Formats: sequence, structure tokens, C-alpha cells
Amino acid sequence: MKKLLTGIFIPLCLFAELPELWQAAKISKPINDTYTLSMEGDFRSFNLGEQLKYYHGDMGISFPLISNFKVSVNIREVFEWKGDIWKQEHRPHGTISTKMKLGLFGVSARARLEYRIKQDKDPVFRNRDMVSIKFGNGFTPLELVPYVADEIFYDMEESELNRNRFYVGCEIKSISMMKVIIYHLIQDDWKNNGWEQTYIVGMKFSL
Repeated sequence: MKKLLTGIFIPLCLFAELPELWQAAKISKPINDTYTLSMEGDFRSFNLGEQLKYYHGDMGISFPLISNFKVSVNIREVFEWKGDIWKQEHRPHGTISTKMKLGLFGVSARARLEYRIKQDKDPVFRNRDMVSIKFGNGFTPLELVPYVADEIFYDMEESELNRNRFYVGCEIKSISMMKVIIYHLIQDDWKNNGWEQTYIVGMKFSL
């Protein structure tokens, strides 16, 4: 594990600026044969944990829609450091997701519609679509499953694509009772008539 973390994080520190650090934990528990309750906390910091810049808490219920499709209905509370103050956002959202197996590849996709209620701004809708591809059933004694993913953000108020996230990472299947994902993320934001990049390293733990 130590060699794995070193191999992922050290090269990322060679960027001109230290990457952001994102850390998330999610707990899911079936309520009955149909519904599953989930809760998530997500902490994001500047410069590999130097200063907290973002937090969200998320709670929702998911249930099957039709064969191989699932629906999730969630409420998310977001706190983000803007300038020199924390700003809050209420963000209810609904998601339709699916997954399939194609030989050694596992493909998953989801479409999410968010209703963003910000401080001092009119509410707006945003669409987020994501596709992920995993390869294999586990390599090395750690049972690493590599994956790539891409997520696009569409601002329905401005009618434009204004953010893209590209992930490269791996799931560590050898850890029992917990799903662990470590990833590198490049986020592109459309600002001032140009794309600005942010480099991120992240970890997600799911129970």
C-alpha cells in the first residue's frame, strides 16, 4: 500500500502548484429489498490538504427503475470557501445510472440533474453526465482494478458546457469490508473565455 500511494502522489507533486486533495467517505445500507439509503461526506483542500476549500454532506435513497437501471434521489448541502467567507448551497439532485460487463471491461454511466440554490443568486439547473470504464478483475496481490472516467457539466441557465473532469485511478479490491478508490483528476473550467486546469488527487472510501 505504501509503495502504491508513493507511486501515485510523488509524480503529481512535480506540477508547478501542488494539486488539490479530495477525500470522500460513503456509507450505504439497504432499507429493504428495494430501497437503499446512502450518506456521504466529501472534504476538498488546497495544496494537498493545506487549507479546506469545500465540504458537502449528501443523503439519498436509491431504487431499481427497470432492468439494469437505478434511480437515486438525494439532497446535498455544500459549503465552499469563496474569497474570504464560506458560502452555502442547497443542492437536491436526481440520478439515473446503469452498468454493464463487456468481456474484461466494466462500463458504467450516469446522468444527474441538480437544482442549485445558492446564496444571493437565483436557483439554476445543472446537468452532469459521467462514463466510467474499469479493466480486469484485479492485478497484483492488492487486486488493483484500473479505471478511467470522464464527466461533463452542462449549465442549463447559460446553455453551455463549462466543466470537464477526467479521472485515472484504481480500485483496491484486497481491502475487505470496504471499497477503496485512489485517483488522479484533471478538471477543466471555462473561465474568462478560456479553459483553466486544476490538478487533483483523491481518495474515496465506501462501506
